Amino acid sequence: MSEASKLIVYLELLARGEVRSAVLARDLGISDQEAEHTWSALEDLGLIGRSERESEHIVPISPEAALLRVLRRQRTLTEKRVQEFQRLEEAVASLVDVYIPAVAAERSEIQVSIVSGRNELLQALNDLSVSAQEVVSFVYSRPMPPLLELRRTLSLDRHLIERGITVRRLHLQRHTAAPDAAAYFETLADIGVELRLAPLVPMDMFIADTSLALLPLDPEDPDEGMTVLRGARLVRSFATMFEHIWQGATPYTAGRPEKDGVRLTDEQTAIVRMLAEGIKDEKIARNLGVSPRTISRYIAEFMQRLGVTSRFAAGARAAQLGLLDPEPSGAAPYAGYRAAEIPSGNRV
Repeated sequence: MSEASKLIVYLELLARGEVRSAVLARDLGISDQEAEHTWSALEDLGLIGRSERESEHIVPISPEAALLRVLRRQRTLTEKRVQEFQRLEEAVASLVDVYIPAVAAERSEIQVSIVSGRNELLQALNDLSVSAQEVVSFVYSRPMPPLLELRRTLSLDRHLIERGITVRRLHLQRHTAAPDAAAYFETLADIGVELRLAPLVPMDMFIADTSLALLPLDPEDPDEGMTVLRGARLVRSFATMFEHIWQGATPYTAGRPEKDGVRLTDEQTAIVRMLAEGIKDEKIARNLGVSPRTISRYIAEFMQRLGVTSRFAAGARAAQLGLLDPEPSGAAPYAGYRAAEIPSGNRV
């Protein structure tokens, strides 16, 4: 139906007032389909409405009132669009100003690199000391370094402590037997380094807070090179590993009280425990990361010191003397583990 025809229908409706839609269509001679199309078009314009009393009745609405309704509806739609646009603006601003920079910064902190050679390693250690804010932790699984290198580490430790950084060094128990070890360890204690000893450790580790770590490419071959990890997501697990080993290690002291004239190191205690369980020398060597020849020498020394002639007797005698009892300050690391649970990775 044309616009002119709809206007005629509307004017007729205005003249009659409220009327049944079917009656009006019949009087105007229009089909039901044309009538429905006309009512729908006039409703869209806001010119007619349905009676609240009779749904089949239609009611005319003045053009002025219809115009006001259209304008109010348009204003409502406009306000909704403005609010939606403001929400979009806020979302974009939050993404651009907060989330994208935060994620980008975190990703930029996560870095992995490899260093090989003495100069690169020294530079990585320098970066580690510079980046430290609270604590630096060192783990040594290899043989005790020479005196010149020990002096260099003392200089690094002094510098860190002067900055208020906590320095923790974890050495193998057998390092105490190395030349110059006693003087070195005493000096560490004097300058404020926290020092602990363990019978075995999984690998070398150098960690600054939870932000930077140096780890060996191959724990079985520490000289192959080091991996440098940057970023808390990468470093946090290794820092947790260090804390676990550190809590089980023994604080360094110049000597230990003897039991019935016999004194064992933590490493020796671990060996005797495995002997008492009947574990073979080869497996003990693998568990401790030392050579079978070294284990055989240790066991021979135990047997001589304990005055026995068999491995089983050595374990029994050690238990009788109370050498396998936990120390009051806490059990030695890995001392209560079965052999299959003891990590390997150390070499003598």
